[in-house]
Amino acid sequence: MTPRPAAKNNDESARYFLDAAAQLIDAMFVTSAKDRPRALRSIDFPAALQWLTIDDVIEVASHNRSQGASRKAFHNRWESKEAFIKDAIIHTMLYRDDPSANPALRVEELQETAHATSVSDAIGSLSESLLQSLLSHPRSFLLLHVGALLDHHPDLRAAVVEDMMSALTPWYQGYADLITRLGVTLRPGWTVERFGLTLQAMLDGFLLRSRVQREQIDEAQVGDASLFADAVIAFTLGVVDLEGAGRTVRQALDIGVRGTDGAPRAQEPAPGDPGIRGAKTLPKAIDLQAEAVDAGSNPASEIGTHLQ
Repeated sequence: MTPRPAAKNNDESARYFLDAAAQLIDAMFVTSAKDRPRALRSIDFPAALQWLTIDDVIEVASHNRSQGASRKAFHNRWESKEAFIKDAIIHTMLYRDDPSANPALRVEELQETAHATSVSDAIGSLSESLLQSLLSHPRSFLLLHVGALLDHHPDLRAAVVEDMMSALTPWYQGYADLITRLGVTLRPGWTVERFGLTLQAMLDGFLLRSRVQREQIDEAQVGDASLFADAVIAFTLGVVDLEGAGRTVRQALDIGVRGTDGAPRAQEPAPGDPGIRGAKTLPKAIDLQAEAVDAGSNPASEIGTHLQ
């Protein structure tokens, strides 16, 4: 007899199971159980950090502390695992077990940027060192791990957001102080909070990509400038109103590309200009702004002249 061909994990039958798994995975990450297909509503989807068992917690705590870490002591403080998980997530995210290791404390380094010879280098250096600091702490991935499931736990989501905002408040104040000391303003529509929230979202995205696509992230580095550092500088350059004209970011882009009359700019590269592909660093308009402030001149007019 001719032996039956071995089953493959990429044939039509395999797709039945893989498609079903994709459907279940989608169902787990919806924002509400009501959004799941009716046939899937009876399935018990995992809660946030379901793998974390109370037995493991008590065992590790007992190993770390010979007294005061008994099972009875645990249950006297938390009536349910869900209540404990809520407190554990907040405790871990805020580094309450090791406060000095919290990267959020580096907010104090923001003000050093105002006195740096190169503001762009200072911003890039702080941005990259902050990302590397987060990468060195495994718990930095906690929010990425549980974030998509938080809508199933409203109380936990509310607690996470509240504590995140509390941690971000000093950064917002730091951004405001730095902007004032540099003598610049944000473009219309941009507030310190909007600026800070965008930077945080960028940081979260780079944190994930740096773990998943570390080779590509490394290859994207140009000289000493990492991709994240250059991205932060480019974003800052875009939302800071260096020319002092009060234009929105969209208006500034349209005018820069099309000109004030709406016609495309036809500009030949200067002799020896390597063009975009040969560029090694971002424009130093931010540094020119800082130099103008230190010299006591009008920052807006100085930078406006340079950019025209």
